[in-house]
Amino acid sequence: MGKLWQRMPDASGKTQLVEVPLDQARITRPTVVYLSGFLTNNNRPGYVAGSIKSMEELLQEAFPQNLPQIYGWSHTSLRNLFNLAFYNSRPSQRSSDAGFDIGAAVLMPLVAKDFSRDAKGRVSGAPLPIEEAKKNLRNVTIFGYSAGAIVAQETYNATLRMMKDIGYAEKDARGLLSEVVLVAAGVFSRYTKEKGRFTTLYLVASNDRMMRAKNLIWGTLGTVYNKLARRKKDGKELVIRSLSATSAMVSAPVRPTYYQWQYDENGKRKEKKYFRPLYPKWTHRRSYHELAHYITRDENNNAFANTACYALVNALNRKSRPAPLDLLQPPRGMAATDAYKAKIAAAVRRGNDPRP
Repeated sequence: MGKLWQRMPDASGKTQLVEVPLDQARITRPTVVYLSGFLTNNNRPGYVAGSIKSMEELLQEAFPQNLPQIYGWSHTSLRNLFNLAFYNSRPSQRSSDAGFDIGAAVLMPLVAKDFSRDAKGRVSGAPLPIEEAKKNLRNVTIFGYSAGAIVAQETYNATLRMMKDIGYAEKDARGLLSEVVLVAAGVFSRYTKEKGRFTTLYLVASNDRMMRAKNLIWGTLGTVYNKLARRKKDGKELVIRSLSATSAMVSAPVRPTYYQWQYDENGKRKEKKYFRPLYPKWTHRRSYHELAHYITRDENNNAFANTACYALVNALNRKSRPAPLDLLQPPRGMAATDAYKAKIAAAVRRGNDPRP
């Protein structure tokens, strides 16, 4: 079984990684649930702590006094890599044990009274009033990186099934689950099969080699990555396209560098931060899949700069279900550069816009 974690101060005030029993997870305020790739498993707590810390650093400017609650998930083992194949073969139905565990621990208590799930997976509880459930679910923002985005979709499938089992009509259940916001980076899932689900913003690097490898395997399934992210000229610039009423995709190439600059309050370079490549250096290959490419705030690094940060902040501050493209707008209280505003405005492609 996978595990849920938080970084919390101990008695001495030092921040420690703490496991949160699944039946003790509580979401009563804006919360980020971080689902990382399958290398983040139970026997690598350092990876879990690093994942949560990356979210804390990303959100620090917007919430300097009181960070949102952040949970991190660790997978059981690398055997979960098989989920990638299973999910892509049945994206509208497939859910792993992790999907059911996360759905039961995180989402179901927000939509059901006296919810419980036994060892055999049987569920019980009573549906909450629709407006109450909507309000509760607006506290949940999921960040899915790499294969973690597949687990997010499996969580959707599992939660939808459990909601129907306790008495929700399918239409009501789907409407409620669209109140959850998912920001997915380096995505391994199938966008064309994920419409009308969580309100989702996909961040897809057009030169991401790990995603290309996945598409070589699943190319016969016609993933939208091949159709949209790699159109003839799309790979050369930032492109933003609406996929459905609940989803949009941001595509851009990322640079081959393994560092990003941090800036002070006056906009001057303060610190050059390096990050670890996914491929070993001796391979002389770059994956372009590293998380830092997607969550960078350095406008000189790549075109994704600030998109993940602003999307998460907007999601955490929401009072109603946002339109996917609105997640990219500069949040209230955060100073956005004119360059950011201009690049977003120029990148949006609406309808059958013929521009590359």
